[in-house]
Amino acid sequence: MDYDTASTDEIDSVVPEEFGGMWFFREPLGCENLGMTLLELEPGAKGKPHDHAEDGQEEVYLVVDGALTVRVGGEEGDPEAERTLSEGEAIRVDGETHRELFNEGDERVRVAIAGAP
Repeated sequence: MDYDTASTDEIDSVVPEEFGGMWFFREPLGCENLGMTLLELEPGAKGKPHDHAEDGQEEVYLVVDGALTVRVGGEEGDPEAERTLSEGEAIRVDGETHRELFNEGDERVRVAIAGAP
């Protein structure tokens, strides 16, 4: 088959619903290299701080709904390290760069995340 489809209705979220949701599409779509994730964060929620230094995976975060604050490379409280993205805006982060995602707004934020080595 030349294509596969998947839906959040068919995939279990790895994040409890009270915080939002996170659905990994790589396996259900049969992707070999590209990771595709849908992340939803409730107001006040944040993602896991991480990097991909071991696997070299770069990631693109595209805000679908709401506003997302991304801390890239810096420490908490460092205003130079934080970027706030609105609906339709995206940021690419190198695999080696530490990152953390926050919803500092009043509404749920939805983010499409693509990653590949």
